[in-house]
Amino acid sequence: MRDITLQPIPVMANGGSHEGQLILADGQLVAVFVRVTPEETAGGRGQAEGWFLEAGFGPCGSMISARPPVLVDLDEAVNWVRTRLDNGLDQP
Repeated sequence: MRDITLQPIPVMANGGSHEGQLILADGQLVAVFVRVTPEETAGGRGQAEGWFLEAGFGPCGSMISARPPVLVDLDEAVNWVRTRLDNGLDQP
């Protein structure tokens, strides 16, 4: 099982500073998630706030994930990353 760690970091997105999290797998950066509000997700059409995949690398990259997810919490974000890695989509 891979060692998944999170590192909080402010992220400049949508014209302001947002709460962000770097997600690392075995010490390598695989994703940057940013906390978003309902107004920022789906144009404020009732979706709850959550964590948006701002940037993904390797198996979490945009070529593989054409529609970046908005996840409810960081546990869900970590599970999403683990699933991407476990599907054998990562590169050596």
